[in-house]
Amino acid sequence: MLEQDANQGEISREVETRWSMLFLIFGIGMAAAFQVGKVPPVLPLLRNDLGLSLFLAGWVLSAFNVLGAMISPMAGAVSDWLGHRRLIMFGLGCMTAGSFAGAYAQSATLLLGSRFLEGLGYIFIIISAPGLIIRVVGHKDLRIAFGIWGAFMPAGGATMMVMAPFLVSGFGWRGMWHINAGLLFGFIVLVAWTTRDLAGHKIVTKSPLNKLWADIWQTLRSPGPALLALCFATYAFQFLVVIGFLPTLLIEEEGLQHGLAAILSAIALATNVPGNLLGGWLLQKGVKRWLLIMVASLIMGFCCFVIYVPIGGVVVRYVGCIIFMGAGGMIPASLLHGAAEHAPRPELVSTSNGLLMQGAQIGLLSGPPLVAFVVSRTGTWRSATWVLAIVALIGIGLSLGLRSVEKRKRERMLL
Repeated sequence: MLEQDANQGEISREVETRWSMLFLIFGIGMAAAFQVGKVPPVLPLLRNDLGLSLFLAGWVLSAFNVLGAMISPMAGAVSDWLGHRRLIMFGLGCMTAGSFAGAYAQSATLLLGSRFLEGLGYIFIIISAPGLIIRVVGHKDLRIAFGIWGAFMPAGGATMMVMAPFLVSGFGWRGMWHINAGLLFGFIVLVAWTTRDLAGHKIVTKSPLNKLWADIWQTLRSPGPALLALCFATYAFQFLVVIGFLPTLLIEEEGLQHGLAAILSAIALATNVPGNLLGGWLLQKGVKRWLLIMVASLIMGFCCFVIYVPIGGVVVRYVGCIIFMGAGGMIPASLLHGAAEHAPRPELVSTSNGLLMQGAQIGLLSGPPLVAFVVSRTGTWRSATWVLAIVALIGIGLSLGLRSVEKRKRERMLL
C-alpha cells in the first residue's frame, strides 16, 4: 500500500479542505463524462453512417461499461495500492487513446473497441477520484464534497450533449471525437503539474497480488458496500436507458429535429446536478441514506410510466424526464459518500468504491441492450415501462436492506 494512502481516513480529518483541488478533480470527472454524453446526441448519425441496428446502438451506449462491470473491484484495489493520482492519469491516457481511435471507426467493431478502451479509462478515474478527494477534503466537508463529485457525470454529460450539435455541424462526429481526445490529453498534463505535491509515495511491494485479493475479499464480505453496489446497479440501469434513448425517443416518437432533441436531452440530464447537490445537502442535514434512495427510486419508477406511456404528448413526457433525472440525482450523492463510510478499513475506500462502481457499470451495461431488445420485439416503447418499474421496485427493496445494515452499524458504534 502507499504509506500515506494507508492513513487516508485519518488524513481526511486533519487537512483543511482544498476546494481548488476538489474542483480540479470534478473537472477531470466532467471531461470523462463528456465521453458518455457525446454518444446519445449523435446516435442516429452513427446508425446511418455505420449501419447500426437499434440493438447495436444500445451496445454502443453500453460498451463503455463492459470492462468496468468486470474489473471494478480489482481496479479499486490497484488504485489503493499504486496510488489514486497515478491511476487517474492512466485512466485519462486510456480515454485519450480510445477517443482518438474511435474517430477513425468505419464499422461497429472498431467503434465498440474504442468504447471499451474509453470505458477502461473511465472506470479508473471514477474509482480513484474519491480516494483523492478524501486526501484533500476535511472530514466536516466530505458529505458536501461527495455531493459535488456525484454531479460530475450529469454536468459533463449535459454539457457535451448541448455542445454536440454545434461541434458536429462544424467538425462532424469524427472531429468531435478528436476534440475530446485533445481535451483529455490536456488534463493529463494539468494533473501531472498541479498534483505534484500528492506524488512520490513509497510503494510496499511485498506480496502485492495476495494483498489485492485479500482486500477485495474483505470488501466483498462486507454487507454495506455490497448493498450500495446493488442500489447503484438499479439506478444506473434506469438512468442510462432514459437519458441514452431520450434523443431517439423524441425524434422517432415525437418528430423533433436532431438538434432540438439533443438540447432538450441535455437540459433533462442537467437537472440531475441539483439532485446530486440536494442529496449531499440532505445527508449533511442528517437525512438517512436509505430514505433518500427509497424516495428517489419510488419517484423514478412512477416517472417511467409518464415517459413511456404516451398519454399526454411530448410536454408531459419531457416533464416526466425532468422529474426522473432531478429526483434520481439524490442517489449517487448518497451512495458515493456511503462507499467511504462503509469501507471495511479506511485504506480500502477505493476498493469499496470499485465494488460500488461495478454495480453501476453492470446497470449501465445491461440496461440499454435489454430495453432495446424488449422494445424491438414488442414494437413499442411502452414495454420499457414495465422493465424499468421492476428495477425501481428492486431498488426500493435494497434501500430497506441498507436501512437494516446501517441501523446495526450505528448500534455497534454505540456499544
